[in-house]
Amino acid sequence: MNNDFKVSKNGTALIITLGRDLITSNAPVLQEELAKFMGENIEKVVFDASELMALSSSGLRVVYFAKQRLGNQPEIVFVNCAKEIYNTLKMIGLAPSIKFLKVDNKKVVRSQKSLDEFSANNDVVCYSMRLGQDDD
Repeated sequence: MNNDFKVSKNGTALIITLGRDLITSNAPVLQEELAKFMGENIEKVVFDASELMALSSSGLRVVYFAKQRLGNQPEIVFVNCAKEIYNTLKMIGLAPSIKFLKVDNKKVVRSQKSLDEFSANNDVVCYSMRLGQDDD
């Protein structure tokens, strides 16, 4: 399996665009990539989870690593996170320290030049989730 992610930096924000899976076969590689940014002034780590369908314990370690080891406990943001992924993060206790956002690509992202600029400028729509209900 290929790495299935893309990491970019915009100012003090790291933007990680995830593919379908963040699992044992690619999560350690992502953690190594994120480790390259240790010691830099990272204030926000944005995980674009629009395509993410599977998150293993290795993937959870990457999220924890981003929160604990990059910068001075940067803000962690999950964009377009599936309910199943949210439920997993909630069950293990990480959800309270993560900001969850829902972005309608047609309405919000197209008005920006890129996801990097979008996340760095904080032009986001807050996503309020109630478990067991569809979001409309």
